[in-house]
Amino acid sequence: MPSGFKAILHDRNSGASAPVVVRPGPGVLFIELADSRILDWTLPDIDSARALDDGSVILQNGRRFLEVTEPSFRSALERSFPKNKLFQQTFFDRIGVGGCLISFALIILPIWGLYSWLLPVLAERAAQKVPSDVEKQIGEAWFQSVGSIYRVDSAKTRIVQQFYDALAFESDYDIRISVVNEPVVNAFALPGGHIVVFDSMIGIMDAPEQLAALLAHEASHIQWKHSTRTLFRGLANNLLFSIVLGNYGDVSTIVAQHGEQLAGLAYSRSLEQEADEKGLELMAAARIPLRGMPDLFRKMNTTAADGELVPTFLSTHPGITDRIQTTEDLIRSKNAGAGIISPELQQIWQELKQR
Repeated sequence: MPSGFKAILHDRNSGASAPVVVRPGPGVLFIELADSRILDWTLPDIDSARALDDGSVILQNGRRFLEVTEPSFRSALERSFPKNKLFQQTFFDRIGVGGCLISFALIILPIWGLYSWLLPVLAERAAQKVPSDVEKQIGEAWFQSVGSIYRVDSAKTRIVQQFYDALAFESDYDIRISVVNEPVVNAFALPGGHIVVFDSMIGIMDAPEQLAALLAHEASHIQWKHSTRTLFRGLANNLLFSIVLGNYGDVSTIVAQHGEQLAGLAYSRSLEQEADEKGLELMAAARIPLRGMPDLFRKMNTTAADGELVPTFLSTHPGITDRIQTTEDLIRSKNAGAGIISPELQQIWQELKQR
């Protein structure tokens, strides 16, 4: 019998390990135990073969593992089974650690790019093409989903709606105002025409042109689809397949399911600036004093500085002081004149402040 290789036979059943001598033969391995018994492992007996970096070889036969540390054993083993490649390298064995990292980057980076950049961009572009009647359905789904959270002040709602109608702002949407009783100084626009104003926001105002500025700003968000675009970006991963398939009915359902979190959606700085500028244009067309917009921002900024309840996106927004300056610069550039508050608007305003 040919000379053998020293090895260790591990038995998982008994937990024992014992020194053995392995003698490769044509198509078989003879394993001599310490008590002179001989085991024979043929190719079908070998479940796996692993060659380690240090030259060792580990063979598995069921619950038994044969560990041979002599480097020359591998070539002898391959001569015993010349037509079979026992040592099948995996993809990761072939490419190494560096290759694994590169492969990981090639897979993960495109996915990350799709999720963080491309998907929101596609969602926003799709939002710009949503028909106005579909936007109205989405807005209604949101409004109904949070209807139990806010308590609508019907008297103030009627008055503020009357105030907005008297402004006669030009819009492609049927703007519907809802005033709700909340301690937070806030207001937001929903896709399709809903504007929700917290009564605490009205409470900080001391002039009707400030209310006109607020309504002009929020109406501009709706007119220029800012609400829809921001909503789609915020829920891009949920809305992806509905957007691709054009199934806007599913969009309304998704919006309803996420209704509570949508009140906190913050517009980007560019959208806020556009709403400010377009809002000033609405005010100028209605001959409303434009100073109402920077004055409103000052009121809101003071409220935040005093530590009163303000929405998170406002209290942390880095550009509110810049927006005051920007709107004042825009007012000077428009040279729109002083503007007036009509007796009708003044009367509606006085009725509102008496509530």
